[in-house]
Amino acid sequence: MKKKILLLFMVLLLIPTVRTYAADFNMENGKKISGSYAGAEEYNYYCIKPSSSGFIAINVKTSDKQPLFMDICDADKNVVASDISVPNKKTVLHTAEKGKVCYIRIKGTEGASYTISYKIQKLSQLKYAKKTSYLFTNASFNNETCALYFKMKSNQSGILHFMFDTDSELNVKFVEGKKTALSDTFTVSGHSLSGIGINAKKTVYAKVWKSEATNAGVTSLNGVKYQVDFVNTVNASNRGKARKLRKGAFTETLVPAGKKTVSWFKINNNKAGKLSITVESRMLQNKGKNLRLYICNASGKKLNSDPIIISGETSVIYKKKYVMKYPETTFGTTAKFPKGTYYILVESKTKKSSGSYRIKWQ
Repeated sequence: MKKKILLLFMVLLLIPTVRTYAADFNMENGKKISGSYAGAEEYNYYCIKPSSSGFIAINVKTSDKQPLFMDICDADKNVVASDISVPNKKTVLHTAEKGKVCYIRIKGTEGASYTISYKIQKLSQLKYAKKTSYLFTNASFNNETCALYFKMKSNQSGILHFMFDTDSELNVKFVEGKKTALSDTFTVSGHSLSGIGINAKKTVYAKVWKSEATNAGVTSLNGVKYQVDFVNTVNASNRGKARKLRKGAFTETLVPAGKKTVSWFKINNNKAGKLSITVESRMLQNKGKNLRLYICNASGKKLNSDPIIISGETSVIYKKKYVMKYPETTFGTTAKFPKGTYYILVESKTKKSSGSYRIKWQ
């Protein structure tokens, strides 16, 4: 008899154990569900089956007013996004795929309760000049293939400024149609302001993703906003349409993203003498050598065989507000120019550098 009991005990030891969880719950879009501390070694699991793709917007409310910690798991309860801290009465966004089951895993805090709910939402077009704040799981945009896309539309031509404040280091690229690059990738952190030159009635996206590929934690993007500083567009792409420069007065020219540009300017020099030309660069991704300038005679022949390189690029600092500085480049001719008509030709040689510049002569 003792041998039979011992044999039975050994057989039971060989049977795989099945882990039990504090509780499993099914969640419905827009419906609140309450929970409490699951136990020292246990978790509550909340099942979500997204009805559409986009983001799961998880809203949290805690009885102790403290952040609620959670993980997000796949259908097999393997963690795919960890160490997610959601402040009381705030919402965190995590990427969702239609029909793909996931779980919110919560241990909770002993002596405290919480309420959670979710909705499926998409990143809608940003409202012009209106700030919006977000909290994302890092797993949602930890590489370029799963980047966030902020849609922006300009009703006027000018320089589109895209700005936000973040607690992380992020990569940004401006694109058209989510595929065609309008800028190179650049890295930002803290208070960030960037932008591109843009024509009227144009829709573009700011593509944003984490610099570090991590599935842990969250990233906040606060005060996400865009606005456009108007710059008039004038077709001066050939010498016959050249814009006349008044002596001593700046004329501004837009350099839109996504195209190479050529602009002609006309000078009527009423007195023989040396020419002095000043260019104020408002370029945003200039890379030091985008604008090339030539001085031409009345027939359009270039008088300088090598271009004058305009290397200035807009710089931005934040002191309670964004302050932009525009570098100036001034150069003069070494020889006196006879009285007469001259032209200045300015070329933008890359599609991924844009903004504007102001030019004057005296």
